[in-house]
Amino acid sequence: MKALIFEKFGPADSVMKIGTVPVPSDVPEGFFLVKVHAASLNPIDKMRIEGGMKALRGEDFWPAVVGYDVAGVVEKVGDKMEAFAVGDEIVARIQSGPLLPGTICEYCVVDAKTATKKPPNVSFTDAASFPLAGETALQAMRKGGVGPGMKVFVSGGAGGVGTLAIQIAKILGAETVATTASPGDKTELCKSLGADVVVNYRDEKFEEVLKDYDFAFDTTHESAKMIQIMKANAGKKVVTISDTPTVEALEEVGMAPNFIVKTALGFKRNKEAIAAGQAAGVEWHYMFLQPNGADLAELLQWAADGKLKPTIDQVWPLDEAVAAAQKNFSGRAKGKCVVQVIA
Repeated sequence: MKALIFEKFGPADSVMKIGTVPVPSDVPEGFFLVKVHAASLNPIDKMRIEGGMKALRGEDFWPAVVGYDVAGVVEKVGDKMEAFAVGDEIVARIQSGPLLPGTICEYCVVDAKTATKKPPNVSFTDAASFPLAGETALQAMRKGGVGPGMKVFVSGGAGGVGTLAIQIAKILGAETVATTASPGDKTELCKSLGADVVVNYRDEKFEEVLKDYDFAFDTTHESAKMIQIMKANAGKKVVTISDTPTVEALEEVGMAPNFIVKTALGFKRNKEAIAAGQAAGVEWHYMFLQPNGADLAELLQWAADGKLKPTIDQVWPLDEAVAAAQKNFSGRAKGKCVVQVIA
């Protein structure tokens, strides 16, 4: 089958290509095979291609297929499968592992625990834009205890995670949502999604113009500065997905880092953010996404109800998936970059 692959670690622009890999043949109990209709890209794909994750999760075989997000139709189910049947339209954020090499291809294997059925009124391309980014945003908002009346800050509001985080904060009842964006189209996009305050990061420093926030969500590696805008000594939280992971965050998602990894993380940890948080009485956390079908089902129901809108920069055919990845990795995309496998 055709797929977006890489055959070794290296600069994404150099090692990515469209290639051919076998259709997965092993569909064990608890899994199913999906005929892919659409898939989307995320910044973590670049990290994976360039070897940034190999110390934690190496590749099980080569060539490796890119992608974590998928929307498609169940083609074959493993034994004792009750939740899904052949012909079901599904959406998932796959896990890493030997059976799950990637999603930007014609067929992929999905762990049923990470999947949900696609609502009929949500297209495959729209559905494929939600899993990783949407579940990340939702889980971050929950970790921050976001609810009615709160003031929430989301950095990088025009990105894949940011566009969904702004909306989810509002759905959960946040009174004020602030974000950062470049002036022009990206600022207007953030406002259209519900942002009450958009800081032009080219001319202003958010840490100088915002204050008394209840929760901050860092998607841009700026969590240390976010401590300054929080309500001090009130148990408020800053959550980052764009920093050096902590050993505790790895253990939360079931990883068991060895001594070398623990030592490396200790040296690279964000000492500035941790110290600033402790001084101000603000909790600082690194968060890993924990994929699950229940969270994805909630996101897709909001989409079906018109509460949560996908933000898609562009849709590319599978033959042009390298260009889709390059746009995503450039940081210039507005929302998600989606690859349509079946038109």
